[in-house]
Amino acid sequence: MKYLVSVDFSDITNLVVRSAKVFATKLNAELELLHVIAPFTYLPYPEGLSIDIVDMDIIQKAEENAKNIALEKLSALAEYLKPINTTYKVIVDTPFAEVISKEAEDNNMDGIFLGGHSKNLIEKILVGSTTEDIVRNAKTSSIVIKAKEIEKLDHILIAYDFTNICDKMLDFIFDTFKSLKPKITLLHVDKGISVEISKEITQTIEQSINEAKLKKLKDIKERFSPVFSFSYEIINDKDVAKTIEDFASSVNPDIVFIASKRPKLLERIFGAVETIRILRQISYPLYVFKTGA
Repeated sequence: MKYLVSVDFSDITNLVVRSAKVFATKLNAELELLHVIAPFTYLPYPEGLSIDIVDMDIIQKAEENAKNIALEKLSALAEYLKPINTTYKVIVDTPFAEVISKEAEDNNMDGIFLGGHSKNLIEKILVGSTTEDIVRNAKTSSIVIKAKEIEKLDHILIAYDFTNICDKMLDFIFDTFKSLKPKITLLHVDKGISVEISKEITQTIEQSINEAKLKKLKDIKERFSPVFSFSYEIINDKDVAKTIEDFASSVNPDIVFIASKRPKLLERIFGAVETIRILRQISYPLYVFKTGA
C-alpha cells in the first residue's frame, strides 16, 4: 500500500503528517510527501507591462529558491516519519487539485491524505477549494484530517447505504484491517421514501425495504463478527451528514469511512453531493473511499 500526503505547510500540516504516520505504521504502508507550488510566472502583471529577460531570470531564481526551501522542509518531515518508507517531491504547477490528483493516479496511490483545516463557522461552508475539488473529482480515495487527527486505529465507524460502492468499501476494510482487528461500528442513516404516493403503498414498500436491509445487515455481521468486534445501528433521519457527525460524537471513532462515486459532469457543476455535505459537517478523520472508476 502507498499513500500520497499533500503538504502545504499550513497549521494543519502537523496533524496530517502525524495521522499519516499512524496509519502507515499500522498498515505497513509507504508514503509520498507532495508539496505543490504555483509557478511564479503566473503572477498577474498589469496589462501592457513588458517583462524583459532579466526580470524573468529573477522570477525563475525565486521559484527555484522556493522549491529548494520546500524540499528542505519535506526532508525534515521524511526524517520524522522514519522508519516508514517515505519519498518526497515538489511540483511547480497549477491548478493544485488537478496536480495532486494526477500524482496519485499516475503512481497508483491507494489514497491521498489532505488537510481540511479546523472546523469553524466558515469551514462548515467551505472546507477549502483544493480539498473539496480532490474529494469531489479525484479517482483516488481521500483521507481528510480536520479538527481531529488519527491517533490510533482501534475503532472504525462505517457509514453504509447499501450501494455497490459501499459493499466494495466493506471488502477493502475487511481485507485491510483484519490483522488489526479493530472495533467496527456500521451506521445506516435511513432517509425513508421521498416519493409522494399513498400512505398504504408507502408503508408496504418501506416494510419490504426494511426487511431486505435487515437481512443484508445480518449477513454483514455474520461475515465480520468472527474477526472484528462488530455492531450496526440504523437511524431514521433526513439529514445524513449531521446524523453521522452526531453519532460519531457519541461513539468517538478513530476514523470514519464513507464511500463515494466520482461524480458525473452535471454533479461536478451543480454538485451539492452528499459526500461534500458530510465532508463539511464532520470533524473526525474521514476516509472517502473510491474504486478509481
